[in-house]
Amino acid sequence: MRTVLLSLLSLSLLAACSGPKNGVATDDGRFGGPGPADSLFFSLERTPCFGMCPSYRIHVYRSGYATWEGVGHVEKMGLHRGRIGRDTLEALLNEAERIGYFGLEDKYDGPVTDLPSTLYRMVSGERDKAITARYKVPRELKDFGRYADSLLVPVPWRPVGAAR
Repeated sequence: MRTVLLSLLSLSLLAACSGPKNGVATDDGRFGGPGPADSLFFSLERTPCFGMCPSYRIHVYRSGYATWEGVGHVEKMGLHRGRIGRDTLEALLNEAERIGYFGLEDKYDGPVTDLPSTLYRMVSGERDKAITARYKVPRELKDFGRYADSLLVPVPWRPVGAAR
């Protein structure tokens, strides 16, 4: 009996140790590329303006871990963390593909310095695209930002450290 129990324990330990190595997720790399599970999949930053514009940063990682950093004129100030479901990762990627995100210009800007900017970044497979959007931004990209907000702002964000 003792031998059987030891054998079962050994097999269960072996099975537990045979999972993905180095934190690599088991998806096909669409959410953040072929790197570790904690590699970036999507980020959105809204910069301050000279008025009451909400200013914050959201980072979503391939594993579903996410951070929110409220900078100004938002309800949740400071650093927060949350979890994003795979369905939300899929929705963000599908919408990015629909609008042709990876084919858009890298920068939509002009000499107007008092407007807020929206900074986007998405990593999927071998594609890594960052966009700075401040002036003469295509409607599809603005709508994508609002869509991302609608999915990510309502996440139950929990304060990190001193922000509690």
